[in-house]
Amino acid sequence: MKYLVYISLTLFLFTKANAQTKQELKQHLIDGVEAFNAEEHESAATLFGSGSSLENYEDIAAYNRGRSLLETEDLESAISAFEQAIELSNNPILKSRSNYNIGNASLYEGELETAIESYKSALRLDPNFDDARQNLANAYKLLQVQQEQQEQDGEDGEDGEQDDEQDDEQDGEQDGEQEENQEENQSDQQEDQQEEKQEEKPVEKQISKEEMERILENLENEEEKIQAKLMKQKGSRKKTIEKEW
Repeated sequence: MKYLVYISLTLFLFTKANAQTKQELKQHLIDGVEAFNAEEHESAATLFGSGSSLENYEDIAAYNRGRSLLETEDLESAISAFEQAIELSNNPILKSRSNYNIGNASLYEGELETAIESYKSALRLDPNFDDARQNLANAYKLLQVQQEQQEQDGEDGEDGEQDDEQDDEQDGEQDGEQEENQEENQSDQQEDQQEEKQEEKPVEKQISKEEMERILENLENEEEKIQAKLMKQKGSRKKTIEKEW
């Protein structure tokens, strides 16, 4: 949003110098006014500076130099010139206009609080100065907009930090889930490997009931054969021992 800034374009004119005024210094100041009106502001600033030692016109020369520098956008030098005019002058109107233009230069530089104080000083010296009152209102509006923007930026910064924290938490949860999934996968793989190993082991064949009976029957038959053989051998030995006398 842009606000209209009223700038005083008038210069303080020089009245007839007294007998003690040097004609050369007077001519510098007169030429400065002509250069300013011709929009040759850099030349005007130089001429006003050259004639600034003219007795009883030092404050006017400083003010007019400040106005010329303001047009060249040399704001820092312009403010210094207006401050010098305020210090040298006893004229409330000239002091009021100097404060007003300091306010304008400060406004251009974004120094809103300085601009506000300068406009207030201008109005104290000249309560009927409408341009100063209007620029003061504009400066207050700009300051309000600036403060609201700063507050908004601060809130956005806090929201950004909260979002970062939430993102970190989400990332942490995702990492935890990934780790759990990896552990589960590893566990499943280990179980599968164990099962595969178990399947590779030879399985011992179990003896059925029928087979067991058959084996026992064979054992019994073998036992009977052995017993029969023993009995036969025993009988044969008795016959051998017995003798007829």
